[in-house]
Amino acid sequence: MRKLRLLPLLLALMLTPWLASAQPVKTEYSEAELVAERAGIAPGETLWLALRLKHREHWHSYWRNPGDSGLATEIAWEVPQGWQAGEILWPAPQRIPIPPLVNYGYEGEFLLPVAVTAPRDARPGEMVTLKAAATWLTCEKICVPEEAELSLALPVNATPAAPDARWAGLFTAARQAQPTMSPWAASVSSDKSGGGDRISLRVEAPGLDAARLQEVYFFAADGNAVQHAAAQGLRVDGKSLTLDIERGIDKGKPLAPLDGVLVLTEKLDGTTARQAFTVAAKPVAASALSQTPAVSTSSVTAIEALLMAMLGGLLLNIMPCVFPILFMKALAFARLGRAERGAVRREGLAYTAGVLATFALLAGSLLALRAGGAVIGWGFQLQSPLVVLGLAYLMALIGFNLAGLFEIRFGGNLGSGLAERGGSLGAFFTGALAVVVATPCTAPFMGAALGYAVAAPPAQAMLVFLGLGLGMALPFLLFSLAPGLARHLPRPGNWMTVFRQALAFPMFATAAWLLWVLTQQAGADAMLAGLLGMLLLGFAAWAWGKGEGLLARLPAAAAVAGALALLLLPQEQPAAATEAKLAVPSSAIAWSRFDAAAIDTARREGRPVLVNLTAAWCVTCIVNEGAALSSSTIAAKLAERRVLALKGDWTRRDPAITQYLGQYGRSGVPLYVLYPADPAASPEVLPQLLTEGIVLDALNRL
Repeated sequence: MRKLRLLPLLLALMLTPWLASAQPVKTEYSEAELVAERAGIAPGETLWLALRLKHREHWHSYWRNPGDSGLATEIAWEVPQGWQAGEILWPAPQRIPIPPLVNYGYEGEFLLPVAVTAPRDARPGEMVTLKAAATWLTCEKICVPEEAELSLALPVNATPAAPDARWAGLFTAARQAQPTMSPWAASVSSDKSGGGDRISLRVEAPGLDAARLQEVYFFAADGNAVQHAAAQGLRVDGKSLTLDIERGIDKGKPLAPLDGVLVLTEKLDGTTARQAFTVAAKPVAASALSQTPAVSTSSVTAIEALLMAMLGGLLLNIMPCVFPILFMKALAFARLGRAERGAVRREGLAYTAGVLATFALLAGSLLALRAGGAVIGWGFQLQSPLVVLGLAYLMALIGFNLAGLFEIRFGGNLGSGLAERGGSLGAFFTGALAVVVATPCTAPFMGAALGYAVAAPPAQAMLVFLGLGLGMALPFLLFSLAPGLARHLPRPGNWMTVFRQALAFPMFATAAWLLWVLTQQAGADAMLAGLLGMLLLGFAAWAWGKGEGLLARLPAAAAVAGALALLLLPQEQPAAATEAKLAVPSSAIAWSRFDAAAIDTARREGRPVLVNLTAAWCVTCIVNEGAALSSSTIAAKLAERRVLALKGDWTRRDPAITQYLGQYGRSGVPLYVLYPADPAASPEVLPQLLTEGIVLDALNRL
């Protein structure tokens, strides 16, 4: 009977490559088909499906704003109860000139992706049929309306399926063509107090290299906003770029917000790159465009960003994330206090090298992912349950070692026991570990520096990150270059053993906190997996230390394998799965969920607004919540001033929050912005480290 029950599931798994798509529908001028990025879908998972269109040569169909003529492609979905199909995720279009007109659309073969979410109670092994009625207009010299009734049979799997190799190239191209949230603030003005014939779209883009730009073009989302066939004049001044655009049939009307897609085509090292950004420009007076907004990253020069990065890195040493690691490093220097000067100097240089190398690796990963279209910022790795649980494992292992459960001779320099190669290697890995545990923290001055870095050219961005690392490593580097200072530390003795064991408890506390973060991302089951994994790691460490020989240590190896298997279990939950939990107030303040549109609405109603962008993995955010944003005094003042309090949770990826951070020149949390009730008044960005007094003073200034 058990075999009969498993038969449908086995058949589904074997037939997945054939059942995850259907036959294409061929029309006179096109070929249409529903395709899936992966060969199946798991319960509660969101998967990219797409309408695949392939037109005859020189024929095309249209973007959501078709330009001077045409009709946008439409998809009407029919899905089972509980399933959800989103809107079309439009790739950045091409300009298609048909003199005297210019249209916006796509030629050749391409995908129009749609995010489809399966219900959490979907049954693994079942086959689900998704249907879509697609209509599009295919044009060359003539236009022909076309349509197709399409369906896709999709198996439900217990775990996420592998990518479908048949469509991997097309989905990769579709993801690369997706506009990302602009990291820059944008504004629009008119030549005649909002009612003229031309508009100026200004985008704050510091560090943009005008020599590399081949073309800049703005695709307006509203077909009435601009003249599509008119040339767009470009001006670049090193701090911003401005497009002068002729207005469409809206000319003469009051200026409205301008939304659309900004496409930059750059030439670098002989290759051409095309990047697209969604832009939401707010109307301002023309005179205001001659000044840089206070919240723009263009107010920061490269030298200022480097200096702020070094100062922020220096202050990072006193943040709670880094305390345990610094104490361990202090123990190492205590041991070296009376050592040969060259040994002390090598320790300091190796520690600095570890810090710089890890910051460079982190910066390279962030910049590469951003270049590929990902919407991320500082601390992005902590938005992954896999990384969070891996860090929890690491903290637990360090705690086990410090407590004496096992010995790998860290010698106060976490990592020096790697192959027992001596102090320099250990110091290097201590520096690397210090950077890893520092990522949940944001020190003063870091926000503006990192905001500049993520919008700057790669070389300048890397320099800012290395400046941050140099600032963080500077105290120990100076200590090592002046070895006499180490002689003033307490003499080595039994107190060091006791102190070392006491440091295990901050590491265990860090591991427990990371497990709490994991529950915010992947639910309570993930915490159970993490606890079991830590138990296995503890057993492995104990068994490895007690065993002699390879055979005796096999149980330890098996326990490590089990812990690694558990590491792969937690999966990020859809936003809806954790919405109720995240909405629970964490303080006396009645926070509302962050919504950028609510800011303008409240100010039009005469209400100030306080925006608090935070994350469960952000230690600085949690400290600020306890010290300044959870008191009844602040809550009473907010109520007295009728302040709308908005909280945005960036624990998981949220493009809307990332875009908002970019408008204020930031690449990570925390961010606190206080808006006066008067819509014409400028908002105030509060410090990254808050006290109750700072918040009260800001509220009293309203």
